[in-house]
Amino acid sequence: MDKYQPLRDADTNGANYDLDADQIIAQLQTWDAKYGVTLSDVAHDAVTVTFNAIPVDDVPALAAEIYEFCPDTIDQHFGCFAEMIEMADETGEELPPELLELTTGVDFEDEQYGLELLQRSLAKHRQVALWWD
Repeated sequence: MDKYQPLRDADTNGANYDLDADQIIAQLQTWDAKYGVTLSDVAHDAVTVTFNAIPVDDVPALAAEIYEFCPDTIDQHFGCFAEMIEMADETGEELPPELLELTTGVDFEDEQYGLELLQRSLAKHRQVALWWD
């Protein structure tokens, strides 16, 4: 079975970034050739990518590629962690241990902290959710 067929069937796209299913598939195929990928949670505007192996030295470049390809990974997720942590502090909500581990030592004053969190997440989980909305 063609692992990319579910993206074609769902017409997965990032219309707001002028990406169609073929362009998304082409990028995933590039990553597949380099790292091996498994795809899940395919929707019309999203896909989760699990990388089989990412050499440690490749993590920063891969994170930058992901951000360029799907800005929402940082602009609507990793780059919003400072606000999320601040809200949790204000409401007395306890943060999950995994989130605390991921964010320990991160300089939230650095405007690139979202990229650092994406890199840390890739190094630990070898997975990223991509979405375009």
